[in-house]
Amino acid sequence: MGLNRTLENEGSQELLGGIFYLSLGNYLFHVGTRVIVDKGYHSGGASYVLSRESLRRFYAAHKDPKSKCRKDGGSEDIEIASCLRMNGVLQGKSLDKQNRELFHPSSFINHFRGTVVGLEGYAQNPVGTRYNCCGDKSISFHYVNPDEQYFMNFLLYRAHPKRCQL
Repeated sequence: MGLNRTLENEGSQELLGGIFYLSLGNYLFHVGTRVIVDKGYHSGGASYVLSRESLRRFYAAHKDPKSKCRKDGGSEDIEIASCLRMNGVLQGKSLDKQNRELFHPSSFINHFRGTVVGLEGYAQNPVGTRYNCCGDKSISFHYVNPDEQYFMNFLLYRAHPKRCQL
């Protein structure tokens, strides 16, 4: 189930740990793994979330022939960030209360091991490793192959560890 469908079915506040307020009307923001380049942008590989008003403004800008938002070409994440910025949308943080990332531009194992190539020096937030790599309510991981997806699904939803009585 995709994030959009999940948000519709599960309720955004509960699913996203209460850190996003997606239905506050005019509150403008987008969140994701922020990369520092010039004014920064949220890396598209790990996904990002837009408030309803931010999405409305983005859509309106693309329908407006006078808009300076790029209509085609370029890197989608950089172009979306640029268009949102031109339309008054702020970049939010996507960290949990322990300052751990919730959107991850690589696989879980790479984040856990601290072997995410190219992120050090570009990420807005310090890159954590081991148990500080990822929020316990993480939303997305990028570059996850099908076997890893099945493995994560098993651990999260099917394995039921029980305490051993000695």
